[in-house]
Amino acid sequence: MADLHPFFVHFPIALILAAVFFDGYSAIKKHDFSRTTAFVLQGMAAISAILAALTGNQAETRVDSQEKLASSVSQILERHVSLGNAAVWIIVLVVVGRTFAVLEKKEWASSGWVFPGISVVLGILVLITGLVGGELSRLVLQYFVNH
Repeated sequence: MADLHPFFVHFPIALILAAVFFDGYSAIKKHDFSRTTAFVLQGMAAISAILAALTGNQAETRVDSQEKLASSVSQILERHVSLGNAAVWIIVLVVVGRTFAVLEKKEWASSGWVFPGISVVLGILVLITGLVGGELSRLVLQYFVNH
């Protein structure tokens, strides 16, 4: 399963960034379809983020089992794991909160900048996590090339 992490990790990144676009559009144009699309995309991102986290945790275990590799990438690995776990929890909490707001027909949730603002912050967190993961991949590859 650890080998599937690079496959799964790209889905929540793409879905969250698309949700940011649709949330922003819905806030500017007051477009219900865009708001619904952003909501669905965030739900799909939550599911795919959980899969990315599960496979990422297995990949982390694999790295930790190789002591020399683990020592060479420990700082960035720890940062990536922390950011990734935070992103997963925040995505899930946003989806749960948004679902509650939609089901309860809360006016603040269906208009304004609350969820678009949250989407932008979440998008930034996911991008940073992805960039740190990319740097981690580069360091791991560099380790194997040099050893």
